[in-house]
Amino acid sequence: MSAAAETLRSAYETAWYRVELGDGSQALRVGKPVPPRVAAWIASQGKPGAGLITACNPYGKLASTRENAEAMARLRALIAARGWPALPGAGGSDREDWPAEPSLLIALDSLRQAQRIGRAFRQNAILWLPQGGMVELVWLKSSQAGCQ
Repeated sequence: MSAAAETLRSAYETAWYRVELGDGSQALRVGKPVPPRVAAWIASQGKPGAGLITACNPYGKLASTRENAEAMARLRALIAARGWPALPGAGGSDREDWPAEPSLLIALDSLRQAQRIGRAFRQNAILWLPQGGMVELVWLKSSQAGCQ
């Protein structure tokens, strides 16, 4: 794996992620168990898992605040049109070397659905939260596939 790919992988794996539940936020970490409150929300939606997906900064290139807001509005519109349950979330760097990005935790029928959404919004990776499993980092770009 190249040094650049290893650096990118490390950035995603060490980033902080959170989801906003009705009674407060819940932290998520790659490689850690899906928190019980989040798993309960996923189960209450009748879905086997959920994807934490952003539309910001396509392919890891910083976009303007306006461009990111417009992309997130398109993601929210897609989710609403499909009737998929979603909660607001975010992700960012503990090192504060990357701006926090708004995200949505979307209850879905499959990882494949989550991957399609992430690819449609030109993301390098998404998080997949299988009910009762571990928070997984899922690479979408083939150039990063070796990072898995």
